[in-house]
Amino acid sequence: MTRLPSYLLLGWALMSISSCTTEDQEILLEVSALAWADDSPEVGATVVLEEQRLSNGVLNGFYTAVDEGPTDANGNITLRTVRSNVLSIRVRVMQDQCFEELVELNPEDLLSNGTPNALDIEVMPKATVEATLVNQLPECLGTNNNMIYRWIPREVNGAASDVRWTCGTDWQALGAGETTEDLCFITGNTWLLHHRQWTCPGVDSTVIDSVWCPKGGLVELMLD
Repeated sequence: MTRLPSYLLLGWALMSISSCTTEDQEILLEVSALAWADDSPEVGATVVLEEQRLSNGVLNGFYTAVDEGPTDANGNITLRTVRSNVLSIRVRVMQDQCFEELVELNPEDLLSNGTPNALDIEVMPKATVEATLVNQLPECLGTNNNMIYRWIPREVNGAASDVRWTCGTDWQALGAGETTEDLCFITGNTWLLHHRQWTCPGVDSTVIDSVWCPKGGLVELMLD
């Protein structure tokens, strides 16, 4: 039997260990991007894998993109990174006419060694609302005669989560003769209700109306 020199055996062992270690450290993320309202595939969405890791014992304070690509015809994409020295991981999904979605992951909860980690991310359509509100009711132009108003985004039947709305739903006050402008973003393909109320001597007036906010659309409102 021919015996290999000890230095060759050592080299082979180190290569084997290195190869196995690298394979064991790889994290696979199988991302499925789904439409928020009906879970249909989001085709062509950009999906980015970002991470923070230690480098020479120093934490990089910024997230760095390590893998990215578009989703396929089924809304799927596989992203890869290596576990060693990774402290945090997140996945960013961007799609035209939609909100940007960001999902944070704990590396300790992710499998490696070739085992894929499935991740479903719902992508929500977005619409823009530009509203001008004017308190010019003639009977209410005296001192301390406010108009109060609020926004009421409508929930969508069958949707997996609540409607997203960036301007709040609490009552707000607008002084007599004043004008204000709100710039808001709302889930696309939903209704937005608006409620205004004046209470002043001789007047008790309430107006409730709604507007359709299409995906990717700009809704301009003048409420006076």
